[in-house]
Amino acid sequence: MKIHPIVGAEILEQVRFPYPVVPIVRAHHEKWDGSGYPNGLAGEDIPIGARILAAVDCLDALASDRQYRKALPLHEAMAKVIADAGKSFDPRVVSILGRRYIELEKMANEQPLQAPVKLSTDIKVERGLAPAAGFAESGEAKGTVSEQSAASGTRLSAARQQGQEILELNGRPGASLRIEDILSLLAVRLKHLVPYDSLAVYCPKNGTLSAEFVSGENFRLFSSLRIPEGEGLSGWVAQNHKAILNGNPSVEPGYMNDPTKFSTLRSALAVPLEGNSGVAAVLALYRAGQDAFTADDLLVVEAIGAGQGIAVENAGKPKASAIGAAAK
Repeated sequence: MKIHPIVGAEILEQVRFPYPVVPIVRAHHEKWDGSGYPNGLAGEDIPIGARILAAVDCLDALASDRQYRKALPLHEAMAKVIADAGKSFDPRVVSILGRRYIELEKMANEQPLQAPVKLSTDIKVERGLAPAAGFAESGEAKGTVSEQSAASGTRLSAARQQGQEILELNGRPGASLRIEDILSLLAVRLKHLVPYDSLAVYCPKNGTLSAEFVSGENFRLFSSLRIPEGEGLSGWVAQNHKAILNGNPSVEPGYMNDPTKFSTLRSALAVPLEGNSGVAAVLALYRAGQDAFTADDLLVVEAIGAGQGIAVENAGKPKASAIGAAAK
């Protein structure tokens, strides 16, 4: 994280700009009081362009939606920048920005949107046979691309079948599965298709998501989370009706608040389970490895989860006490 100003500056050094861009990029995370990075510059030792960029960048970040939180209103974002004047930011820069930010925001919004430059993504290059790489053919390879695609297709078909079986079981006369029964079945069937270390299903109620079912490692940690809709991974998924692949579990609100709740989980895959009236639940899988889930994993989870949101919705309103034990 802290080397990105250096790397960015080194990339831009290769471009002949007509004005000094590189020092601005290199120093835009330096702080007025000297506590920034990468070089610990302070006060007017920081290039003026970098001092301006630091304040504006912070204001823009706070006033923009992020994957893990909603944007702050512009005046609240400006108040946070003002609170850091003399510490993170040049007080004179903040003073000017504080007087003009509404005017500058209006000017920015009035700028006509320019269509992005069209990239040549529709060109097909016919190369013929690829040149030899110099390595001998090995019989230990994991399979050709077509074989891997076939394996992915088989797994996806299995996921659809498993999901349909849960729905059919729930739809049988007299079955009337409880929410915890549906989610327990889902967790067990899913474990054979997409490996995970922990699984949590969060159900929304009054703008907050809480765990209705938890399985695997750290189940006490996840069962205690209360996630405002729109915040963290699962809150973002619930609000936006979109999945997240390989998100950071630590951004879930409350996840890192208690030192006793430390977890080694590094990857999360979260999908919305749609009901008739919106997202009925968010299904989240967690693993210890970095970027541990694949795009195929996401397709499998979405396939087995299809229709399960309606089943959860029909099973009745979630109860806080109905947290499942670890699925076996």
